[in-house]
Amino acid sequence: MARRSPLATTLSQHRLRNEKVAERIVTSTGLSPPALVYEFGAGDGILTVALLEHAERVVAIERDRRSWTRLRERFEGEPRVRSVLGDFREVRLPRRGSYEVVANLPFAHTSEAMRLLLGARNRPRSAHLVMSRDAAMRWGGFGEETLVSVLAKPWFELRVSLALRRRDFAPPPRTDCVLLSARLRAQPLVPPPESEAWARFVEQGFGGGRTSVRRNLSGALGYEQFKRAARALGIERDARPGTVSFEQWLGLWRATRTGKRR
Repeated sequence: MARRSPLATTLSQHRLRNEKVAERIVTSTGLSPPALVYEFGAGDGILTVALLEHAERVVAIERDRRSWTRLRERFEGEPRVRSVLGDFREVRLPRRGSYEVVANLPFAHTSEAMRLLLGARNRPRSAHLVMSRDAAMRWGGFGEETLVSVLAKPWFELRVSLALRRRDFAPPPRTDCVLLSARLRAQPLVPPPESEAWARFVEQGFGGGRTSVRRNLSGALGYEQFKRAARALGIERDARPGTVSFEQWLGLWRATRTGKRR
């Protein structure tokens, strides 16, 4: 039996068990040529093979040297694959033009990967990440919105595109896993020059050590202004941040901007 890489063990890496699992994942992304795909955590290339059926070029990034060596040997002579030894956090993503991201990373890196992609100057047209179901619920704001889901949704549509079984991985993870897909909106719901102000607004609404959105936003919206906006948007007077939908957050934000645009 082959020994697992010490790096993979440390980072709780769960490799795909076989080619059928990889094909299910790639098919669910909806990718097609001439897509340029950046693959984070390529391993020895099982997902890369499936990607080549749906993309024109793949930049396969792997941090573990032994896995990368097998990856490079596997695709030697294949001009559509560029095997990169390195950390996905340090790889330069395209500064212009469209690209996609597919990743099966150690779960410990889920937050770093999502923040990198959602905050990129040139955001990917789509990103598809294997992660634990709990992480997908948090990032997608499914059930209740979260700080990270509300921050992301002006630019991306988020959905679970595939439910995965524990036996789809080796070794099997202790939690259920899914593929979370983030697709770039044709038009952002917040003007790009206002992205930093939006982030401050949402962080204030979720933070401050208080229990209600109304209290958290007291510095951004006066009592009467909040009352009018909340009534129009159907927000309860003392609603907690997580119970306010993204559309309602967007409505509150627009209420703060109305006076500034006059």
